[in-house]
Amino acid sequence: MPQFSYEALTAGGQVEKAIMVAANETDLAERLRTNGSFLIKSRPAEVKATTKTDGKVARKDLLSLLEYIAGSAHVGMPIMTTLSDVEFRLESKRLRMIVAEMRDTMAVEGKSLSEAMSEHPKAFPLYYVSSIQAGEASGQLDYVLKQLVEHIDWQESVSSQLRQALAYPIVIIVAVGLLLVVVVGFVFPRLIPTLAGRGGPLPLPTRMIIFTSEFVRNFWWVTILVAGGVSAAFVYIRRTTGGGLFIDRTLLRLPGVGQLILQNSMARLVTYLGLFYKSGVELLYSLSLVEKMIGNRAVAAAVADAREAIAGGDSISTAFGRSPLFPPIVLRALALGESTGHLDESLARVQEYFTREVPAAVRRMITILQPLLIAVMGGTVLLVALAIYLPILGIYESIGRR
Repeated sequence: MPQFSYEALTAGGQVEKAIMVAANETDLAERLRTNGSFLIKSRPAEVKATTKTDGKVARKDLLSLLEYIAGSAHVGMPIMTTLSDVEFRLESKRLRMIVAEMRDTMAVEGKSLSEAMSEHPKAFPLYYVSSIQAGEASGQLDYVLKQLVEHIDWQESVSSQLRQALAYPIVIIVAVGLLLVVVVGFVFPRLIPTLAGRGGPLPLPTRMIIFTSEFVRNFWWVTILVAGGVSAAFVYIRRTTGGGLFIDRTLLRLPGVGQLILQNSMARLVTYLGLFYKSGVELLYSLSLVEKMIGNRAVAAAVADAREAIAGGDSISTAFGRSPLFPPIVLRALALGESTGHLDESLARVQEYFTREVPAAVRRMITILQPLLIAVMGGTVLLVALAIYLPILGIYESIGRR
């Protein structure tokens, strides 16, 4: 079918310029009228195939895009008009290019919003596309977009709280690290001859710092190689199925951190499972999507086991109850929703609980972590101070005795 470059008047009174596939100008006018727009003029156009823009996009930029699309969908604005308007409101240059390509794809090829998003997999995670696809299929796109925006906004809020809470400890760590570099790399090498010439054994803190100083100065390349090797090995192991599963299971056992990771995973589980259920997505397919959204492979594996048990005939609550990872509040919500047939409403109440509990868990973890970091840094500074002052005090005492 030929392609037409056209100008049309939208229902909002704005002039929209785009390209669309149509049999002829009459067909083009009819297609636009279906979308609530009226054709002004058109002409045949040729669109050259181009490589799709793709790549990671910051969560706050995606949030801005989805907020605008959600608001527009709520008031009934045509999606093509929405994409034309929002393109120039976005801060991310990459996302602006992606939105422009999405608009052209939808106009020229007649694809839906979710199909256009799926052509940019690095920019739009799978659960974004799947959620919007479910909303389009069920006719509840505005509801799905609203839920997505709320959850992404909540995730951004939690991440922001975590960054702010960790800012002070990180500043302390950096400052003490710089102090150690100066002391070990520059100060102690000049003090070593004086301290060694005093006679008698040096104090243990001094010997420890001298050993560290000499090792760093003489074998700094070993330190870099070991650090790089450990980091590369960790990244490689993390990417393997077995290694990633082992690391994620270990993280869940860490005091404080493990509980926070688990609660965040549960928040994602109840949010997206409830969203897909209300949108009419089949349960087993919903669970297969949720597996990819959890983030922690140990929890994702537990969801996969529950999905297989449900496929084998188990009830939802029984299948999830086989794993100790799922807390009682989630199991009760699943059992209640299954018995009443309102799984989405039951999960929504649990979602509200985790929406409050996860930020509280972040605050509790930081409350514990900050004093521990300060204590470790203070102990390090004390060790360096003792390494310097104990030999000096020994010299003064020997002078006094003479």
